[in-house]
Amino acid sequence: MTKKEEFKSFVSTHPSLVNIVKDKSHTWQDLFEVYDLYGNDESLWDKYLNTVDTSASGRDSSKLNSIGELTKLFKNVNIDNVQKYIDTAQKAIGVIQELTGGGAAASVASKGPSVSRPINKIFED
Repeated sequence: MTKKEEFKSFVSTHPSLVNIVKDKSHTWQDLFEVYDLYGNDESLWDKYLNTVDTSASGRDSSKLNSIGELTKLFKNVNIDNVQKYIDTAQKAIGVIQELTGGGAAASVASKGPSVSRPINKIFED
């Protein structure tokens, strides 16, 4: 097994290393060089794994706080009022379409001639 394959298996056993790279505190090259020099010595990797765990738990708690805030926000929303606002907005859009000619153009296009004229007849010959 090559060093690269060993490093891949090491990362798969310690998926928290992915967060180090996502946080841009280290690159994969940096981590591979440390692995290449020292191997999978747990005492060396503890400093990397502990920093990742504390920062990840901080992010998870902030996510939970955000979800809690969103839940509180949605509890205070009155669905009937939202429906009224949507209806009012639709009416306003309809009025604007009528004023700009959007509705008039559609009604003219739908009327058309009542009887189709032959192609060879021009100017009521």
